[in-house]
Amino acid sequence: YMLMPGIWLSGILIYLGLAHIYYVYLILKMIVIFAAHSSVAWDDKLYGIRVLRPIVWVLERTISTPSTHSAHHGLTAEDGVTHYKGNFGNLLFFWDILFGTAKITRRRPPLYGIEHLSPISWKEELFWPIVRSRRVAPKARNAKQKVAQ
Repeated sequence: YMLMPGIWLSGILIYLGLAHIYYVYLILKMIVIFAAHSSVAWDDKLYGIRVLRPIVWVLERTISTPSTHSAHHGLTAEDGVTHYKGNFGNLLFFWDILFGTAKITRRRPPLYGIEHLSPISWKEELFWPIVRSRRVAPKARNAKQKVAQ
């Protein structure tokens, strides 16, 4: 978190007495984050409108969209869409473009999760290491078969 510019910007704005600008930033940031993590593929609709293609080209390189950010959450890179070593931006996708960590496919991964990690309960996600499961990691071959289906 120390390397995230938004956190530093927030602190600077509040310190300088510009909290009203911070509130606008916070609302904008949360709208983009919710929209990028949405199961509604609103960006697909924009891709299909020919007149908007130049605008969408700029948009998907500026902010996170469902297709650009979902690639970060894909299960396995073998599907051709998943890019868990990039597409980090949750507000400004521009950072991924700038640092070369972007992958734009305009598609979504068929499966989501963490590669080589068995599914876990919500309790383990929220309370690990206090709550732990005794499951073993699935074999990569099984994940490949699921992607192929």
